[in-house]
Amino acid sequence: MNKILIKISIYITLVISLLSCNSNNSKRDFNEFALYSTKEGFDSVAGFNNMTPIIDRYISIPTNQNLFNRISILLDSVSAHNFNNLKMEVLGIDKNESDYKILKINLKENPGFIMPDSLGHYRTWYDFFQGSMGGEQTTIILIESTLQKQYKGEWVDAVEFYYQNEKIGEWDHTFLSGIIKRN
Repeated sequence: MNKILIKISIYITLVISLLSCNSNNSKRDFNEFALYSTKEGFDSVAGFNNMTPIIDRYISIPTNQNLFNRISILLDSVSAHNFNNLKMEVLGIDKNESDYKILKINLKENPGFIMPDSLGHYRTWYDFFQGSMGGEQTTIILIESTLQKQYKGEWVDAVEFYYQNEKIGEWDHTFLSGIIKRN
């Protein structure tokens, strides 16, 4: 009896594997989006360390997703990969007088946040904004990952960041204020 169950189980697994490999699931059914990180280097001309954006990995998002959903999936991946799953909420996509699509992203603290370190180390956005290198790294990852400059399909033209539902202003170490254009 056990041999029959094992054979049936193997057969079902094989059939499922073969059916999932059909030719309709081609590469063109997905778009590739970059998740960015940073690389620290020394600028010998300026005499100090700097950070440059690098593509850390790609994620695939089905082409049948609308722009809002693609952005939400991307932000969830950026958050999971770089920011301990801190919340990144799409507030909307507005068009300005130049017909630019401006993505509005809200960086939200987890429930229970009262003040820095109230939830533990790197469990709040505050920790990712601190220090010149940390703030610069956070800035680069958020801007490059949301603007997707290498992506050729339909996308937004600019991004505007909010923190706890308020526009981010001029802060020490992070440079996320105002409308940041893609090109």
